Amino acid sequence: MKISPLTKQLITEGFLKTAIRAPSQLNLPPGAMRFALEQLCRAIPKNPDVQIRRLRMAGLRAEELKPQRQATQLIFHIHGGAFFLGSLNTHRAFLTQVAARTQMQVLHLDYPLSPEHPYPEALDALFDAYCQLLDQGVQAKDIILSGDSCGANLALALALKLRQEQLPQASGLILLSPLLDLTLSSESLRYNGKHDALLSIEALEAGIHYYVPKSVDRADPAVSPFFADLAGLPPIHVQAGSKEILLGDAQRFKDKAAEAGLAVEFKIYTGMWHNFQMFSAWFAEGRRALADLAAFAHRLDQD
Repeated sequence: MKISPLTKQLITEGFLKTAIRAPSQLNLPPGAMRFALEQLCRAIPKNPDVQIRRLRMAGLRAEELKPQRQATQLIFHIHGGAFFLGSLNTHRAFLTQVAARTQMQVLHLDYPLSPEHPYPEALDALFDAYCQLLDQGVQAKDIILSGDSCGANLALALALKLRQEQLPQASGLILLSPLLDLTLSSESLRYNGKHDALLSIEALEAGIHYYVPKSVDRADPAVSPFFADLAGLPPIHVQAGSKEILLGDAQRFKDKAAEAGLAVEFKIYTGMWHNFQMFSAWFAEGRRALADLAAFAHRLDQD
């Protein structure tokens, strides 16, 4: 029997709310949450045409995902997980889909997580990895910084740090379901609180508590890049689902980036929850999101 798209979506939302969002509201130890998330992500199918090679970058475990021998662009992706979850294992399958759809090489790093490694350790490690790419002869114009959820926060923070250090900037930024304001002032946290199938306010609060030291103001642009001066950043592609609690972060950032004169495009996907792109194998909106992401990346490649 063929299941309708709406029925499939409702079943998936119910499963995610039970298996991920509900446990995240219980203040479980980070280790238990990490293990559970890795097990659940094993159900996401990998693209068999993408080759995966393990390597180390600036002391970090990393993976290179290649859909073809030659690729003109490198997508430097930073995974999400509220700063204390996520790994090579949780995002491997999703990133094979990104590599296959863009036909670009994807570099995925296992950056240090909080609470064991609070700010600025993750950002510093990612900055060192980017610098190693430049030292190896990779041109900045051939790098696209990408991230989902808190990974989008770190991708934007990395771009700002590159500007501060006067280093060559990547050709563009891809921000998927971005968490950019750690003061949690977006209205969508309230009106989408019960609609988001994946992310809970409790998980966000726990992650921010783990990540931001008490000595750092949560409105500091280094941890909440929404509040940064955005002048001089490269073109930006932003995606969010209409049901996700971080929708407001994406919408407000889009407006601020446009006011700063940046080339920014914002895509919203009806009925989708936080990080819905990871489920692109099963949902048309997820596949459309990957197609939009790929179209943006290809435009950068042509410039």
